[in-house]
Amino acid sequence: MSTNAVVRQQFLLRALASSKNGRTAEDLHRELSKSLPDEVSLRTIYRDIDDLSAIFPVTEEQRGQKTYYMLLDSFKLEEIYCSFAELMAVIFVNRLLESLGRDPITEAGIKLTQRLIAGLPEPQRLYLQEIYQNFRVEFSGSEGRGAQILQVFADAIRLQKAVKIQYNAFASGESSERIIHPYTIYFRQQYYIVAWCTSRDSIREFRLDRIQEAEILETYFEPDPSFDYEEYSKRCWLALKGEEDYRVVLRFTPEYSPFIKEYMGNKADVLKDLPDGSLEYHKTVSMLDEIFAWVLSMGTEVEVLAPEELKTMVKESVRKQAEKLGLL
Repeated sequence: MSTNAVVRQQFLLRALASSKNGRTAEDLHRELSKSLPDEVSLRTIYRDIDDLSAIFPVTEEQRGQKTYYMLLDSFKLEEIYCSFAELMAVIFVNRLLESLGRDPITEAGIKLTQRLIAGLPEPQRLYLQEIYQNFRVEFSGSEGRGAQILQVFADAIRLQKAVKIQYNAFASGESSERIIHPYTIYFRQQYYIVAWCTSRDSIREFRLDRIQEAEILETYFEPDPSFDYEEYSKRCWLALKGEEDYRVVLRFTPEYSPFIKEYMGNKADVLKDLPDGSLEYHKTVSMLDEIFAWVLSMGTEVEVLAPEELKTMVKESVRKQAEKLGLL
């Protein structure tokens, strides 16, 4: 399938998913012709609908002389065979979702895993239910996540429609209206929306529970094809992302190095074991705020080698603390 066909069929799926009453092939052809630059024939639309019907639950209904196509709300999965380890994973996923709180996505995931368990033969079902009673997954950050509007962004991303939001900024505390093009949702103790902000003309992140109102607009958008979330997220320490590149180099004491390698080694770009047993820790970040707080929490177990900005931040913080304690 060519790239053009993929783009075309994604557009058709979004159009069908957004319509409760269905679309005719002629409707789809007109909408697609307005939105995509390439000329497409009506025959191609019929062929695309046939291709999609083999994969997705696309149904049709005759009304007078016209045929309307619709995308059903539910999908039927074929019979699934799984290993014992995969059955255990179902319990883990179910408990993990429960620990995240309640919102449309986690609720749907909980129901799905429960249905998978309920559909098992009785011996397997009873065994897993017994495990369930004695299995817990604890995960912080399940409160205050703006669950009531999460579905708005899930729909907007699927349909590639702009969203008008009322956003309460953390730094200023001021509320502002924005038009954003949501690219992806991620969860890191809270839900965040990664989106193109039309007022800032750049990629921004919006913490979901700071979004006071959200309304899907009838404006379609095309995501920037150069945007790569995996590449974008590499340069953050916890959640905050900026537009700079700070190459942070830290040296940890020999006593603390094993702890750092075991618990924080996966966040490093490079780890270097030094002859005296100390550890050199390399990480590129786009903002210094979060890694600065982490470095301070390490106390005398760490030395900042680079960049100079981070060295200065640590020195100033230690100096101010010493003044407050009457040591200077």
